[in-house]
Amino acid sequence: MESSVSEFLGKKIVITGASSGIGKACALYFLNSGAKVVLCGRDIESMKNIGSRFPDQVAAVCLDLSSDMQLFDFKSSVVEFLGKIDVFINCAGVMFDGDLEKTFPQDYDYSFDINLRSIFSLLLHFRKYFNQGSSIVNVSCLYGTRPASGLISYCMTKAGLETLTKFAAAEFAEFGIRVNAVTSGPVDTNCQRYAGVTETEFSEFKTRVSKNIPLGRIAQPDDIARAIVFLAGNKSSKITGQIMKVDGGRSLTSSGYVPWKGIKNMNSRFEPDGVNPSYKMKEYFENLFGKNKTPKYPKTEEEIEDIINGSNWSTRLSEAHEKVLASYKNIDQNDDYLNDHFVRYK
Repeated sequence: MESSVSEFLGKKIVITGASSGIGKACALYFLNSGAKVVLCGRDIESMKNIGSRFPDQVAAVCLDLSSDMQLFDFKSSVVEFLGKIDVFINCAGVMFDGDLEKTFPQDYDYSFDINLRSIFSLLLHFRKYFNQGSSIVNVSCLYGTRPASGLISYCMTKAGLETLTKFAAAEFAEFGIRVNAVTSGPVDTNCQRYAGVTETEFSEFKTRVSKNIPLGRIAQPDDIARAIVFLAGNKSSKITGQIMKVDGGRSLTSSGYVPWKGIKNMNSRFEPDGVNPSYKMKEYFENLFGKNKTPKYPKTEEEIEDIINGSNWSTRLSEAHEKVLASYKNIDQNDDYLNDHFVRYK
């Protein structure tokens, strides 16, 4: 990202998750803008590489965000290097796949420790060290408000993070401290790779997901970093407690479906992710009635009766209630009492 004489010159900034992806993109922007930055991440070699290019501006810390003792030590290191803080960016996060049945409690706990509890703890530790007018930016995800199957713990942590963001914004406002979050759709980072996804699977994922985004592409780290920079700077000085969406329009669409084919293809059926549309309407009718034949819709009572009698699911509205009652099974010990004391609708 390009920069000129920047408002961040000499600013004191902390970034978690800074060794790759969104955090690294933010780190490079702020360092190139002349800021003094503490990097926190799991890949110390990557952070050392960044630090070698900005030796007088960087301190790098590798720590386990799930450890209360290491978080306390991290606070001491940051305060020693920076003193006060102008911008605090929380990019660190982990992802474990699994639904309610298959998610291990240990993975669930670790997800919450890294994605949510650590941020709560960091706000608690550093609340006395923010300058007047400082900005805190958390990185959330679209799944915080639109859950994705197989990611129960990840979705829950992001939902909690967005609530924490709003709560902290209200509590810190009297000190002139702003708290916001950026929520994105899928981003081309190492998050999926750390979860065990192969390069082939990740490539297929990006291709499939891009078809579900109105702007037609998966986000790059710089896309999200630009929004974070905006929320960190003076141009957003009246914004706090907000969750900014940077998702290419994904949140405008039906979750989990191919949502946007354009006006020329609006007759196409919508199908789940990864499934090609089965039929367009013309193909659908040709399959049912044969090519060059007009669909024949029932018109007479006899034709309607034939369809109902030959169908496993069609019925007349007037008969629907009785059909439901006919298949009703007594499974509750109170059913006999209800049958004896209440008159069913007929």
